[in-house]
Amino acid sequence: MNESVPVARSVDHGFAKLMPDIDRARAWLLTVDGAPQSYVDLDDPTHLEFEYARRLGHALDVVAEPGAALDVLHLGGGALTLPRYVAVTRPGSRQDVVEADRGLLELVAEHLPLPEA
Repeated sequence: MNESVPVARSVDHGFAKLMPDIDRARAWLLTVDGAPQSYVDLDDPTHLEFEYARRLGHALDVVAEPGAALDVLHLGGGALTLPRYVAVTRPGSRQDVVEADRGLLELVAEHLPLPEA
């Protein structure tokens, strides 16, 4: 996304908003029906803003030797925060994301696309 402007639309399971973080140039907060769901910094995918994400990131960090590729199944994708984290911290990992809300996935893919690699 070239402009840091909020984006909002109805998705399959509610009303989603992507809001830019004024303190981090390419960071975004995803909410659904007003409840925070995900936070992602596109310039620094290792920055995990939410405590639950930091805890999951820590679990991923200690499950195998640092940098070792993993096979990861993500139940719920949100803004794809953890898949981005794994891609950077454990290159070559195989990841699948199961997201029940296709509209949410389309919103995220449109405005916060994954890097080509």
